Amino acid sequence: MISLQALINEIKTFYDGHLQVKKFGCDFKEQLFNFATKDERYPIVFAVPNSATPTENTTEFTFDIYCFDIIQKDRANIQVILSDCHQILNDLYVYFQLSNNYTFDIIGIPTFTPLNNDLLDYAAGWQMTITMCVNDWTDCAVPLVNNID
Repeated sequence: MISLQALINEIKTFYDGHLQVKKFGCDFKEQLFNFATKDERYPIVFAVPNSATPTENTTEFTFDIYCFDIIQKDRANIQVILSDCHQILNDLYVYFQLSNNYTFDIIGIPTFTPLNNDLLDYAAGWQMTITMCVNDWTDCAVPLVNNID
């Protein structure tokens, strides 16, 4: 069993240890601008919980995960930004696909969308949509005063 918070913590731990990423955040998309402009450290990664689908034994959480960096005024670094931000997001997918962390599974293949001036002027990067499946709670784990049969 793993909660949404535990799943976010797994993603945060991965990106806190990633040598290219300067900061990681997770919140609603409306908070992305505030997070990105708080201290001007780039590249950033920002996870947005998108949906949750419960089944009988699992829950699938879908995230939109953004990676942005700042474009030089003459756009001379745009290809480097696109390459690096894509790789930073793909690193999460590859790492968890190949890891021994069995608390969750990646469902399907993530999709990637390039972004240009999406966050603020002179910021570019990618959005990755990824779905992760976790074991669901059992009735024994529900915090009730008395166990209901």
